[in-house]
Amino acid sequence: MVISIDKLKARLENQRAELQAELASFEVEPNNGMGYSTHPADDGSIATEQASDLALRRNTERLLYQVERALFRIKEGSFGVCRECGKPIDHARLEAIPYTRLCIDCATRHADD
Repeated sequence: MVISIDKLKARLENQRAELQAELASFEVEPNNGMGYSTHPADDGSIATEQASDLALRRNTERLLYQVERALFRIKEGSFGVCRECGKPIDHARLEAIPYTRLCIDCATRHADD
């Protein structure tokens, strides 16, 4: 069964809302007490946690950008067309990764780079 563009658009809009809520939930703590502990290992733990939180936030921001670009492609009429080769992206790939910009062949080539 082939999923319609409208259903993919609805999934992307839901995903966008979830990602925006996730971004809003990230707490911004500039120092988080680092340097005030009684043991250097505590500072190391805090630094590791901050780095992990930052990585998660950046990944969420990147995914949100990709989702928003997919919604823009739906609006402009280029959704489902590979940005690299111009061929249609397989429906199964779009169902799995609705924000994808590349067909499986082009994505595989880029993964090898």
